[in-house]
Amino acid sequence: MKEQNIGKILRKAREMQGMSQMQVATLAGINIGQYQRLEYGVRDFEQCSMKVGIAICYVLNLDPFLLVLKKTEW
Repeated sequence: MKEQNIGKILRKAREMQGMSQMQVATLAGINIGQYQRLEYGVRDFEQCSMKVGIAICYVLNLDPFLLVLKKTEW
């Protein structure tokens, strides 16, 4: 799965939650630019810290193990 696909998963999950990028970033404890780089595929999700990755997954109700192991299909 390319980073762009992980970004699409993040975006779809965020939209399904009815949240803005700012809301996700705030609840995950990161700045909006950091979240946007992940969602747009500019930054590799696997390269972010475990704390950030788990926080984003928690906010978006995603399973971090499936996302990182690339076994999640939408």
